[in-house]
Amino acid sequence: MAFLILVIGVPSAYAHPFLLDSEPSQAVNVPIGTTQIITKYSEAIEIDFSELKVFDSNGNQIDNGDTAYYEGESSLVITTPPLEDGTYTVTSKVLSKVDGHLVRTAIIFSVGEAQIDVSLLEAQEESETTFLPEAAARFPGIVGQTVILGSAISAIAIWGTQRKHFGKENLTLINQTYHSKFSKITGAALVGVLVSNFVMLAVQTVRLETSPIDVIGTSFGTTWLTRMIITIILLGIWFWMERKPRLTSKKHVPMLGASLALIFTTTMFGHGTASELAAPMILDYVHNLLASVWIGGVIFFSFVILPTLAKLNWMEKEKTILAILPRYSGMVTIALGILIITGPTLLWFLESNVTSITNSTYGFLIFAKIFLALIMIGLGAYFQFKVQRPAVKNLGGTIGTGVFGFGEQHPDVSKEGFEPPTIEALASKKLVKPLKASVITGIILLGVVSLLVNSSLPAGEVQTAEAQSATFGFSSVLFSEQAKFDVSVLPVGVGPNTINVIVSTIDGKPLSDISGLKIKVSNPQRNISPIEIPTTKSNSGDDVTEFKGEATFGFAGIWQIEIEAQRTQAVNEGVIFDVLVKPTLSEIRTEITEYDFPEDESAPLYPLYDGNNTIWISDAAEPRIWKFTLDDKQFSSYEFFGLSTIFLDIDHDGKIWFTDTPNSKIGNFDPNTEKFEIIEIPPLTAKSPFSIPIALKVDFDNNIWVAVVDKDMLLVYNQDSKEFEEFLKLPTVESGPSALLLDDNGNMWFAESLSGKIGVVDSKTFEITEFAPDTSLDEPFALLFDKSGSLWISEHIGPGISKFNPILETFDHVKAPNPESLPFGMAIDKYDNIWFGQHVTDELGVYDPYNDQLIEVSIPTPESFTQFIAADDKGDIWFVEQRTKKLGVVSISGVSGQTRSITDGGSGPNFNYAEIVSPLIAGGIVVSSLFFVKSVNDKRRIDKMLG
Repeated sequence: MAFLILVIGVPSAYAHPFLLDSEPSQAVNVPIGTTQIITKYSEAIEIDFSELKVFDSNGNQIDNGDTAYYEGESSLVITTPPLEDGTYTVTSKVLSKVDGHLVRTAIIFSVGEAQIDVSLLEAQEESETTFLPEAAARFPGIVGQTVILGSAISAIAIWGTQRKHFGKENLTLINQTYHSKFSKITGAALVGVLVSNFVMLAVQTVRLETSPIDVIGTSFGTTWLTRMIITIILLGIWFWMERKPRLTSKKHVPMLGASLALIFTTTMFGHGTASELAAPMILDYVHNLLASVWIGGVIFFSFVILPTLAKLNWMEKEKTILAILPRYSGMVTIALGILIITGPTLLWFLESNVTSITNSTYGFLIFAKIFLALIMIGLGAYFQFKVQRPAVKNLGGTIGTGVFGFGEQHPDVSKEGFEPPTIEALASKKLVKPLKASVITGIILLGVVSLLVNSSLPAGEVQTAEAQSATFGFSSVLFSEQAKFDVSVLPVGVGPNTINVIVSTIDGKPLSDISGLKIKVSNPQRNISPIEIPTTKSNSGDDVTEFKGEATFGFAGIWQIEIEAQRTQAVNEGVIFDVLVKPTLSEIRTEITEYDFPEDESAPLYPLYDGNNTIWISDAAEPRIWKFTLDDKQFSSYEFFGLSTIFLDIDHDGKIWFTDTPNSKIGNFDPNTEKFEIIEIPPLTAKSPFSIPIALKVDFDNNIWVAVVDKDMLLVYNQDSKEFEEFLKLPTVESGPSALLLDDNGNMWFAESLSGKIGVVDSKTFEITEFAPDTSLDEPFALLFDKSGSLWISEHIGPGISKFNPILETFDHVKAPNPESLPFGMAIDKYDNIWFGQHVTDELGVYDPYNDQLIEVSIPTPESFTQFIAADDKGDIWFVEQRTKKLGVVSISGVSGQTRSITDGGSGPNFNYAEIVSPLIAGGIVVSSLFFVKSVNDKRRIDKMLG
């Protein structure tokens, strides 16, 4: 099972397209100048019937009316004019591509210094989680398809095996009666399916406020149309069967095949399809199939078999019923045994959080469904023990040995003293009321199923609550040698934080000898030694002891927490872990300052911070380097004989290296001597002595690596020998190497802008390895390592940035907010957010990889044409405005006292879904197997007894 789960994956299903995340999030503050809203949903949505609207505090719609897909079909984006101080409301109306449900929700956020009125959040209406009109519309169809499929299977598997037992004098009458009853029940069921189809279309038409033709044009409409075609085919089969004088087993096969296709359309509307994985869809289909075998079989037994046998004499009737009961029990037992597996497994795929299940409407419906199923199982047991066994005795059989044994004597009606049983004792009479009760229970159960299919899963219900509050914090289960620590830190922000700890044995039992708990907080990066914080002890029932402490994180960064459980009868147990304290993007404040270059005839391009309070800037228009000192905020320029400077880097001696790309040269500037050294790129091919060196990077040995974009080569220049010693040809033709970056191991990474790949050169062997996602990167043009060792790549025409995991060799893409932008250079700020220039738009992109948030910060001067950026030692971001000839800096700070909304799951017992369900499944399989064996033995003995 574990291997299977790993192979097929664990989905995230919500049954309807509920809001998972938004940018901005609910109840947050965003910077002035925000120009777009992004919403992400739990499943694919229909863009033609989905829309976002943005309203200001006066109720005026201020968006640009351009709702569009953002990243795939499960997210939307809408643009607005630059937002100013104030409170804004986003309304979302989306139509599911899976089940056709229309879901509405709203987001309230503020811009700038504006504060959100909490009453606005409290006044929001919750999204509809159970779609009652849709459930009512689909209920007749679910009952109808269950009856049709169950009747077709029972007719072949049960009734078809009994026809041979009827004498010629009874066969004609039996065939006529069976034909009539089968036609009536399946005809009524088909009418129910047909009516349900039209009502479903009508409900959807009203929901969408459009025409039926437009509804049929949606994904829901496609499935509905398929269902309608299958229904019409079934009607044709029904009329064909109606004209047949006798219904043999073979004549039921077409109806069986069409009804199997019909229930697949229900699966296409269901939760399994919403997961977008094959396994839940298969489980959902099998579950529907077996439920039809069970409930449809009961209805067939009650409304077809019993009325068909009504005109036989009591002996023939009893013998037939006795012969059918074990067969029917065996079929239902097999179905139940598989249902016991498919039901919990399907629910595990959809929602495995026990607390969410028990506290949700969906969970209530699940429990109601289980309760009704148990009633039907109890009635089935009644058939076996209170109907079947006395019927055997009435026919002359004697109870044999064993709990489930039957005698094997044939009933002798001519025997002296034999008296037929009373009418009340006949099995045919005893079955009537319990079977009707089973039918009613089964139909009610199908009503619950209809509600379940049209209800959101617990995770979807949670979204209606979580849409009103963002959730932050750290929560984890940590283990020492002999103990388990359930730890939560809330909210993990600058300022006061609450640390909750529950200590137990490895298997979750309370530790009885704990006398106290020590919690220490430190920050090794800032040389802050461990500080012990006071803790309080409380009991929360079931001998569970919880410890709580209040810690204050004075600033953002990585804080270390040490927890030690003090024991009286054993060695103390302890764990140590780190938490990253950082403000979210909505909690940072930015201030931009711009400095004008003193020369109009310049094209500043690439900034480089040298670690010594100086920013160096290249100039694409002139052969010079600019120097900007942070102390006095003054520019200086240094010129040389050449054409331009493009990319920059600094070597171990403090020299500034540059590429003079159009001149096919590289060079360096020594700030100490203020002298230039120019180095010509040697001829790399016989056709032309010129090449295009674009990027360069210094390695650990102070060698200079150069990316030659037009020759698919990397060159290595040795400063000691004054020679190019390595000429590395990349494996990919027309790769276009355009960026270089050194990792901690001294290996050189490069980006191939033309082929859409990245690669790395081993610094010792010079072996080259290339990497690419399934779909090539869209013009990768800059590289950046974060603190975790992940490699970030800017995709110039993606547009966006991508993260590459060098260990797992996986790629993850983050789409730029503006589809017109051209992401370029990147840098990391003091809070580990990734900033990137966007070339043709006047905004800097900012991505928080920890909270998966992305915003834009507007550049004050229009037409800035910012391509490359850099971070200084304070974590502030410097950028160059090439066309407006300015150098800008973004000063970044966190907002003190910013309130975070916290969702605390509580410290109650934590139930594991697998631990609860696994023994129930195992027990159910064992019980089902025993009853199946009993049914087989009953069948053999009754067949032998009846001769």
